[in-house]
Amino acid sequence: MDKSPIAISLLNYGICTHGDVVADHGISCGGLIEGNMTVTQGLLHVAAGAIIRGRAEGEHVLIEGTVEGGVAARASLEINGRVKGDIIYVTRAAFPTAVPLATDTSTDPITTRPETGDQDA
Repeated sequence: MDKSPIAISLLNYGICTHGDVVADHGISCGGLIEGNMTVTQGLLHVAAGAIIRGRAEGEHVLIEGTVEGGVAARASLEINGRVKGDIIYVTRAAFPTAVPLATDTSTDPITTRPETGDQDA
């Protein structure tokens, strides 16, 4: 069993970055990123109130804020926020309160029950 520590960086609320952000470990972002955000390993977390004006890409992706430029997840994706752009993923954990303003390009389509409007995976 791997006992290596979990590495995650915090881009706190109030930070504003102009340019792309790339990390080889997890990131939790609460600020404004004017560019793409890419995480090669671990979690990419876009916190409530955060805005990414570019593409968000990671292994595990959790969106609680806003992404204006699309999302790509290689292992898991959960959207509780807003995405404006393409949504690409391998598996979908949940879209409980998602407001997708995009084309869902996965092979796991979202279906809606006509009687309730609830989403099925």
